[in-house]
Amino acid sequence: MQPVAAICLVFSLVLSAALWIYLVRVCFAQSTAHGVVALLLPPVALLSLLPAWQQHRQLFVMALGALGFISIAFILG
Repeated sequence: MQPVAAICLVFSLVLSAALWIYLVRVCFAQSTAHGVVALLLPPVALLSLLPAWQQHRQLFVMALGALGFISIAFILG
């Protein structure tokens, strides 16, 4: 694995972990059931926040950033 791909992989993992923690926090603020869904199925919880994307814009920016970094790592890897 090339060094740039390894760095991008680490960035994507760290960003994904931060995104998951923030997603759980936001979802538990809405309801307990939504928080449990965020714990067990984070992509479903993120998709359920899609109608209110303007309020939670930072979540979607972080998700796109993690997706970008993992894509770069996959391409260069």
